[in-house]
Parts: sequence; C-alpha cells; structure tokens
Amino acid sequence: MKTHTFGSSDYSTARVLPLPLHAHTLLTHAAQVHASATVTSVALDGTITRQSYAQLAKAVDQRSAELQRQGLLPGDALVSFGLSSLDQLTWLYAALQQGVTTHLFNPQHRPEDLALFLQHLNPSLLLHDSTTADAARAFAGMFKDMALRDMAAPGVESTEAYRAPAFDEQTLSHVCYSSGTTGIPKVVAYTHRSTLLHAWACALPDAMALSSTDRVMPLMQNFHASAWGAPFVCPLVGAELVLVPLNRDPAQWFHWIEEHKITVLGAVSAHWLALAHYMRAHGLRFSTLRRTVVGGTRLPFEVALFIQDVLGVEVCHAWGMTETSPLATIERFDSNNASLRHGKPVFGIEMAVQDRQGGCSTKGTGELMVRGHWVAHYPEGDGEWLATGDFATLHDSAQLEVIDRMEDALVCNGNPLCSALIEHQARLVPGVADAALLVTGRDSNHCVLAWIAAAESDPAAVDLALQQHIASAFNGWVPTHCTLVESFPYTPSAKVQKHLLKEQVTRLHNNSETLAPRFSCRGHES
Repeated sequence: MKTHTFGSSDYSTARVLPLPLHAHTLLTHAAQVHASATVTSVALDGTITRQSYAQLAKAVDQRSAELQRQGLLPGDALVSFGLSSLDQLTWLYAALQQGVTTHLFNPQHRPEDLALFLQHLNPSLLLHDSTTADAARAFAGMFKDMALRDMAAPGVESTEAYRAPAFDEQTLSHVCYSSGTTGIPKVVAYTHRSTLLHAWACALPDAMALSSTDRVMPLMQNFHASAWGAPFVCPLVGAELVLVPLNRDPAQWFHWIEEHKITVLGAVSAHWLALAHYMRAHGLRFSTLRRTVVGGTRLPFEVALFIQDVLGVEVCHAWGMTETSPLATIERFDSNNASLRHGKPVFGIEMAVQDRQGGCSTKGTGELMVRGHWVAHYPEGDGEWLATGDFATLHDSAQLEVIDRMEDALVCNGNPLCSALIEHQARLVPGVADAALLVTGRDSNHCVLAWIAAAESDPAAVDLALQQHIASAFNGWVPTHCTLVESFPYTPSAKVQKHLLKEQVTRLHNNSETLAPRFSCRGHES
C-alpha cells in the first residue's frame, strides 16, 4: 500500500484503525452509557419483568459462559423457539457475544416446515419458552442429539469471568424466516456487520429518529424480521424497549401503550386499521404516544389522517422486507399531500425498477430491485440486485411507491391499481368484515374480490353495494367477480395467503353451473 508523507519526516500521520462491527457491542454500549434504561417484558399471563441494560448485560455474560461451557463456538447455531421476551433477548445477545448464530423460529409456522429446517440445521441446542415447550419436546424426540433448554430456567453461574472469543464481523448474527405467503418460508441470514449497520440506519433522524428519551414497543415479534430491528436500535441510542406477546386485540394494544408510557409504536397497517377503529368507537386518545412506524401494505390516507391529525401521532410510513433487515425506505405522512407513498431510501440502500425486457432504471414503473449493506441475496439470484417481487414506481428524488406484488398487479387505462386500497374500500361497505383482491389473469385484468360477511348482513345487498362503492372509488373500475367466502387462510404474520385463497375460489367457481360477473357464492377455508 502506498503511504503518503507531508513534507518533512518530522510529521507523523494518525490513521483510523478498522475495528470489527459486532452486534453484541450495541448492548455493551448501552450498559455503559445508558445503564439505568430498561427492557420490559410482558408475558401472556400479564406478568411483567424488567431489567436495566446494565443488568441485562450481566445476565448475557452468564448465558454466554453457559454456551461456551456447552462447547458452542463461533459459527455454530442454536434455535430460539418462542415469543418475544426478556429471556429470549438475553439468549440472543449471549449467542451474539459468543459468535453463535440464533435461528429465530416462528411458533405459528407449520410443524412440518419447522421440522424441515431443524433437519437441515441439526442444532445442538433448542431454546423454548412456556408457549412452545410441548412442541419442543416433540422435536427433541425426532432429533436425538438436540438438547432442550427452557429460556427462563436459571443457569449455573460460573466463578470465572467470561471472555468473549474473537470472530469476523461477517459471522452470521441471527436468522429469520419469512412469513411464507407463497409457500414454505424463506430463510434469511444476517451478519454482525449488517445488523449493526441496519441499527445505525434505523436511528437516523430522517428514519425512526429514536433517542434515549423514547420508550419503544414493537407489535411484531423478534422472529418477524427481528421486530424491525428494535432489539438492536434501542440499545444503540439508549431507548427503553417493551416486548409484548402475540395478541390481536386492539384494546390490549391500547392498554399496553398507556400502561408502559410508549412513545414510539412499531406496527403494520393491519394493526392500525383495528386500533384506529377501536379508538374512534370508544373516543380514546393517547397520553404518551407521539410517533408510529408503519409497515406492511399501504396505509389508507384517511386512516393516516385520523392517526396524525386526530390522535396527534406522527405517522412514518416505511417499506421493507425480511431480506432488507427490514428497513429500506421511510417517509413522514403529510396531510396536505394525498399521495401517501413509502418514502425514500435510507443511506445504505439503493433502488431501481426493472421492466419486462430486463432493463433497470432509477425512475419509472416495474419490478422493484434493491441492494445495500444489509440486503440479503439468494444464491439463485441474478447479479448484485435483489428482485423483491414488488410492482412499484420510483418517482423523482428516489421516492418509492409500492403498488402491489408482481402477481397481484393490475393496470387500468394505463394506471396501476393497488389491491390494498381496493380491499380497504371494500371493508368500508356495511356488511363486509374483510376483503381480499385476487388477480387471476394479469394480462386480462381478470380478478376476484373475495369477501367475508359481517354478522346479520344480506349477501345479495352487500354484493351490489360493493360493486357500486368500488366503481365510485376507482372511476368506474370494478372487479370481474365478487365472491363471498366463510374465512381467509392467514400466514403467521396475519397476511392473507392469497395463493391458497385463489385455489379455494377457483374450486368454488368450477363447481358452479354458471358464473357471470358480480356473482356471489359461499365457500369454506382450505
């Protein structure tokens, strides 16, 4: 390497020494600088556990030493099978410190999928909590060399001080599994380097803008794209973290927000649709919540307007996926701009759209392509860009508008239609409990609006009202058919499994003697 001198040999030049980027140093920092800030864990039975970052770091050292005594070395893997909790977080950081990779299993995934992953991993240790104990014992019977460990059980304290091993920053930190919307969940592995850089990006002022004055509650579990990075970005800035179990009750979410004085809420659009409806119905307001980061499908403009202008909570609309760690873009909702989109890339993320001929551009409409410092790629991928499977438009200044999944994309009179917004409009029709738009022929714009009836509704009257309301909302456009079904098949992250619903609706239509547009029938979930 060529060296540079500055005139006289009397001058010496200081150079920055590269230090490895290790994810566990986030907690080391928090324990030193934000020692009294806390992590709170709420159990399914309502039990609350709380530790300061200093106490958590001490507990992590004990668990790291236990992993070391069991012979787990950097590069080895363990499975963490349970819900978000202080215990799970302790083991996660212990594994990070020891260089061991944590595979965060989703208890709601199909047992056969989890068994397939275990067979591939063949881990020596499976951690479980009270909610997964029975399933863990069943897996242990299938894998004789795999030890079970209750996350909450006390360990044997060592009299010797723990010494962390040295390992490369590209060592895998943890692994998450996608929601499995289109079949078997995909495996997404992160590194220490990517995890730390993603946390840094999340904390930026124009991203999540977190600080030591915040109390953060993600409604997503740790196994759901690392709870959007909350377990890493909170210790980075000294924000307090509140971990809650899986729950689909907006009344409970509101109670947790108030009880724990939450200032920043992480939630998907489905959470906010339910929470906004609940609060509007009961005339409720928040006392501490001041910002929410919203992901998932596009949040309807009028819901964002209610959250920000009525509830007084700033709305930050984000886009990402498990493969992007997940934060990629974010924007702050502007009530004066009716075109609610998904924001601009944070530093470290680049985007392009690919047309049907395979050409990429930084502006236009097509399949969204992404690359960056914390973007995971599949071996079968082509080149340095990750094909997201999302149909999107990149506007001026790299502003992103995700329209739909590629297989669900519709274009009417040259204008893309968003299925999430169509589904939202359908839910506004009295008598409709839920709705899902299924595109069965992209080139022909053939689609079916499957819907679930609310209690004591007249299906025929609702069906007609659906057609009229959607035609009014979308300049005369209506779906090819409206089909009434009993229920939807959902993923563990509460997304509709549209590939299964398409099969269900196809069987219903094939079993019908005649089928004309705007026909309604009743079926059952697959």
